[in-house]
Amino acid sequence: MIYQALYRKYRPKTFDDVCGQEIITTTLKNAIKYNKLTHAYLFIGPRGTGKTSIAKIFAKTINCESNKDGVSCEKCDICKMSNNNENVDIIEMDAASNNGVDEVREIKNHVTYMPTFSKYKVYIIDEVHMLSAGAFNALLKTLEEPPKHVIFILATTEPQKVPLTIISRCQCFEFKSIPNNLIEDRIKYICKEEKIKISDESIKQIGEDSNGGLRDAIGLLDQLNSYTNGNINLEDVLKINGRVNQDTFKNIFDYIINNNIEELFNLSDKFNSEGKDFVLICEDLIKYLKDSLIEYQINNENELVGQLGKEKVTKIIFEVSDYIGRMRNIREKKIFFDLLLIKIGSIINTNVRVEESKPILIEKKEEIKEIKNNESKIEAQKEEIKKTAHIMDEKYIKYNELMKIRLNNILAQADRNSLKSYLEFINNLEANLDNLEERQIYNLLLDCEIVAGSSDGLVITTDSKILLEELYDNLSNIENLISNKLNTNIHACFNLNDDWIKTSEVYRKKIRNKEKIELLDESEILKSILDTNEVKKNEFEDLLEIGEM
Repeated sequence: MIYQALYRKYRPKTFDDVCGQEIITTTLKNAIKYNKLTHAYLFIGPRGTGKTSIAKIFAKTINCESNKDGVSCEKCDICKMSNNNENVDIIEMDAASNNGVDEVREIKNHVTYMPTFSKYKVYIIDEVHMLSAGAFNALLKTLEEPPKHVIFILATTEPQKVPLTIISRCQCFEFKSIPNNLIEDRIKYICKEEKIKISDESIKQIGEDSNGGLRDAIGLLDQLNSYTNGNINLEDVLKINGRVNQDTFKNIFDYIINNNIEELFNLSDKFNSEGKDFVLICEDLIKYLKDSLIEYQINNENELVGQLGKEKVTKIIFEVSDYIGRMRNIREKKIFFDLLLIKIGSIINTNVRVEESKPILIEKKEEIKEIKNNESKIEAQKEEIKKTAHIMDEKYIKYNELMKIRLNNILAQADRNSLKSYLEFINNLEANLDNLEERQIYNLLLDCEIVAGSSDGLVITTDSKILLEELYDNLSNIENLISNKLNTNIHACFNLNDDWIKTSEVYRKKIRNKEKIELLDESEILKSILDTNEVKKNEFEDLLEIGEM
């Protein structure tokens, strides 16, 4: 039997099964019960909060032959076909991969046809904000005055990208993030049904990591179940999600207060070697300090706050928050994390009497003084860094050239079926990750978009130049992950969104004019990039010392 992902297996089938959206489900049930259906609905909210699930339930229930008080019977032929995704009158469309005028025109041509089995023909358009301007215009008239037997349900995570003319023609429902306690209850239920052993601390951590998205929580549980073979503890969760436990933060402050610099930076090196996410560590550090302040305020007792005082702890919180903002936009996050540790040490050491505390980070300060007294050494280091930076810039220029070649070759052979296959692959990838390394590569792709594909290549775009460079640096890892999962050799092409829009239009014109697009050879530029990659990343670590002078 083919394994079914847990989030699909436990997708709710009735309104009563839906978790955390009581206002919406009650409103829709009453609309069905009292026959107050409208022609178009717009579901707005974060990912994994139930938009598509409720759309499918709503479509099934309004067509159910024996629904009672707005609840489907689950016994009639309509319910059975809908549950098996076999009801041809419920049409689901992913606007991310079907976002052109032609697709919307096809809908317009078919809405006049009566339903085959059901009372209503229901069109569910997911990620509707991805439709092009032309597609929105084509949809507008149909959405305003559809036939009486047609209902549209549009879903989006980014309502600001949906034209107001579309929004004004829909009844809007805003989905909220699901509370952690409800997510935890659902995880407990699934673990009981699947006979998965899991600790209470693990369930709580999964709830916190999900950010209000139940699908993300169940997806993480599915991954942990594969990783641990059904016996999950907190350390397993922290390994997968790139976080650290509370005792680690206690150790960090113990090392700083006791001037144990070697252990402090060994810990930072350990985070890096284990692939921990430094941004998430900093976010959890703020939570740790906030909880310490609250405990001190309520009980007038907390070891850390008692040692440092509320003012210093508060100052550290603001400093960590500032570093998080900087860290998101830099590739070498470890450098900034080490600088943050130094900054925390200087805050703790301010106005502390010598007899109360040892000098903080004294060894680091002595190193900096030595560098200051040796001007020639500083200049040499700066020149070396400039030289390395130049090499890195040259490498990215070469990557840009490689991507131009790959974009040409992929668009020359692009087809919609390949694009659709890649989008389905990415949507299901999280549930099929086998280890932490694959998880790290997957996380890089979360803020990206697949926009084109051929049989052996796909085009991925991003709005961030910083992220684009990270994609370049992980090109081989990304290609290996995708190729291994699809069991075929795949080439990846990365582009900034603005560049993609300009370039793709040029190729569209060529295709419309039936111009032949010649395939280009990438072997020479690819070899040049591999040679440049021999520059070691740790050559940038001298920036840590020079930046403090």
